Amino acid sequence: MSLVLCSDSKGSGSYVFSLWNHSSGGPGSGEALKEKEAGHNIMAHSSGVNEHHLRCNALFRRHSSGSTMDRSWYRPIQHVEGTRRKFKSVSLEEESLRSMNWLNLEPKHIINDNVYGSVKVPSPIDKIIDTAEFQRLRNLKQTGLVYRVYPNCEHSRFVHSLGTFSLAYTLVDKLRHNQPSLNITPADHTCVAVAALLHDVGHGPFSHLFDGEFAKRCGSSFKHEDMSIRIIRSIMSKDDIRESFKDILGQGKDYDDNVQFITELISSKPFEFKNIESFESLSNQQKRDAVKEEWVSAVSGRGPEKSFLYDIVSNSDNGHDVDKMDYLLRDSKASGVAITFSDQSLSRLLDHVRVVTDPISGLKRIGYSEKCQKEVQSIGDSRQELHSKVYQHKAVRFIEALMVDALIKAGPLLEYKGSNNDLFPLSRVTEDVEAYIKTSDFVEQEILNSSSPDRRMIEAQQSLQKIQRREIGCKVGSFEMSPKNATQSGGIENNEMGATEVSKKVEERMRQILKAIDEIEGLGGKLANVNFTVMHSVLGRGLDEKTHPIERQLFYRGKPKDSDGQPMEGFYVDEDYVVNNCPRMATKWEIFVMGDRCLKDEDNADLVKYISKALRDAGEAEKFLTPRKRSPPQEESPDPNCFVPAKRRLFPTK
Repeated sequence: MSLVLCSDSKGSGSYVFSLWNHSSGGPGSGEALKEKEAGHNIMAHSSGVNEHHLRCNALFRRHSSGSTMDRSWYRPIQHVEGTRRKFKSVSLEEESLRSMNWLNLEPKHIINDNVYGSVKVPSPIDKIIDTAEFQRLRNLKQTGLVYRVYPNCEHSRFVHSLGTFSLAYTLVDKLRHNQPSLNITPADHTCVAVAALLHDVGHGPFSHLFDGEFAKRCGSSFKHEDMSIRIIRSIMSKDDIRESFKDILGQGKDYDDNVQFITELISSKPFEFKNIESFESLSNQQKRDAVKEEWVSAVSGRGPEKSFLYDIVSNSDNGHDVDKMDYLLRDSKASGVAITFSDQSLSRLLDHVRVVTDPISGLKRIGYSEKCQKEVQSIGDSRQELHSKVYQHKAVRFIEALMVDALIKAGPLLEYKGSNNDLFPLSRVTEDVEAYIKTSDFVEQEILNSSSPDRRMIEAQQSLQKIQRREIGCKVGSFEMSPKNATQSGGIENNEMGATEVSKKVEERMRQILKAIDEIEGLGGKLANVNFTVMHSVLGRGLDEKTHPIERQLFYRGKPKDSDGQPMEGFYVDEDYVVNNCPRMATKWEIFVMGDRCLKDEDNADLVKYISKALRDAGEAEKFLTPRKRSPPQEESPDPNCFVPAKRRLFPTK
């Protein structure tokens, strides 16, 4: 038997009828569940239907003209809606979606993308894309100054934001279809999509450099997430945006609550419970009460029943969010640096994503099939790979230091008009949204093109000219260390500030060692006065030094189901999996020395050796490194009992 889906020429109705083959004893015709007038369009969706297509049309013509048929040959199909869902190639829910105020199924724009092929932008999302605040992202490079080392990394925050939006929209759409019991509303879907689109709208010039080293040098605690929230509120408060989204997000308080939810999706940390260790000793009701109490104190956009939505855009709990998935693929493709997370990994995860129940908190969380554990593990591993090879490449780190020097010196001379026509220098531009959105990566060209005779501007231009002439120094030595070694000695914190402190201590000890060597070897001050700087890179997988992100990811076993209307019970990987598949330390620090490029000359080869050895000795002296085990002394003569002459026996005989 074949199933045929029919609709009338006006599109006002559809129905299914069964079609019997001659081989099954039937006459090769079918009967409609719903009789209509002549003029039907028949769409076949099963193998073997094409040969019966003409017979079906003839059948309907005979039936409409009053011909009689033997009804014993036909079996009406009662579950029409269930059958409809099997025809994935036909959109049968358009009318119901429109009545529920879903985003328009027809994309307003289809944008070519070098990662996903195309990004479909429905209405009214396009209204946000066309705002000045979002268009500004075209002038911010996604990877900051990495393009100075990897020339193809010139893609912008604009395309990354579009890609993140596309992934978030697709993921929620899959959950909505696969698990109807989740009751994902049009407002839920839209809020997640908007949050993904605008999650990086608060970035400043050269991305993380601006709210990182530059902010620290200015004595500011500014974070781009805070500015993103302020800009989102500014965008969503525009009259035309409110009007475009009122059918989906509502009006008045409903609209404001949904905007609050959007900001929470990129900034809140609702899963960081204070007393989670005590949850196991509580009864189910006590656990629900405790979770609800902490949840309400953390977020207000959605209740615990929609907790899984907070896992999608910016997941502070395990880092497996669409933001990271997009930039890993996009930055890897642009730089040409291969990583373990791939297009196939992403496709597999999207095919096996479901909402599951957290066995500890009882909340609904995003989970993946047990067979996707390697794909999930590759997300954190790939992050560390790109930080090591791309984002914190040694040349990139040196260029960033020169850029920060230029911005600090020229900053007071660069002013941007904000609200009420007030002027804000670059170091204070974060105080006003209107002034802030006038900044971009073009600040470099503003400095170079400046005709100011001020000494600070001239020095800033000299720093940028060094970058252009590639006078950026070279690496003459490095070592990797565990943050644990630093935190246990001297109370150094396990963060960027702690790594900076380690670099300073190593440099101070190195200068002492080199000065002593200079005096002993009689080098006349060559080593004591050599020009170098000690820098660092924090190479993590997204969490702390010991925790691999996969340890906090939920999985499910078996085939997914939603028949009973309840998510499946999730589980975390056990300790054996972590021991056998994950590195002992999830984060490492790399300490390296950058010196003048003349040190690479053959005449200075001995100086490089001294500097490299001094770096290692300084690390051991400060107890940041474990002293190396010296090799056993080699035997002076070959072992007469060994057929292969060798100075060192691997398996000595007694």
